[in-house]
Amino acid sequence: MQVLVRDNNVDQALRALKKKMQREG
Repeated sequence: MQVLVRDNNVDQALRALKKKMQREG
């Protein structure tokens, strides 16, 4: 899945990626 990130949404994107990685393991 590709995630489009904007300069002002970098923090949210990083948090989402961390959550996804934790779920996937």
